Amino acid sequence: MNFFRRFKKNPISSKASSDAIFSLSSGYITLETKLGLKNTGRSAVSIKVVDGMYFSDMKEDIQRFLDASKTDFGLRYRTVSDSYGYLWVIIEGKHMEDILAGVTAVGDTVEEKGFSDKLLAAIFEFRSNMDNNDSIQYLIYNYRRNNFYPFIPTGQKNRDTEQEMKILSAVEQEVHFEKDMAFWYPMWDLPF
Repeated sequence: MNFFRRFKKNPISSKASSDAIFSLSSGYITLETKLGLKNTGRSAVSIKVVDGMYFSDMKEDIQRFLDASKTDFGLRYRTVSDSYGYLWVIIEGKHMEDILAGVTAVGDTVEEKGFSDKLLAAIFEFRSNMDNNDSIQYLIYNYRRNNFYPFIPTGQKNRDTEQEMKILSAVEQEVHFEKDMAFWYPMWDLPF
């Protein structure tokens, strides 16, 4: 639980988070060409659950939007609640731009409904197929810091920091990246 408390900071505006998230629209191409990382089409937004009617209404608004987006953008979604009290809106799609639009719309809806301080992170999943290394790797957007950072789990509570540094090096000019590694929080047991 301490992990989630360390994420706390002043929330940022929807415009700033949208700009940062959409910086991935060119960054994912660089990740594929330089590092062989392919977008799996899966992403998620994590939101701290709050009891009450307004939060339930917000969740319904998100679901209505994503239901309407199924036809236009080919997005699929599901929601999962975890043992830490977070709601995960898991979005899947074929095109990164559509996924980014879906993730941004979820974040914007959360902010419009007054729950921006409950946004934890947006997670984007990639698969490496270079050097016979078929590993799953993530870019995590921290809403409170307005930056991305890489996360590459390699087993039970272990991570590949060397590969994480390669990701930083490959896209730091394109993507809003967290320079302070103390804020590269691991997110174990992602509900993908």
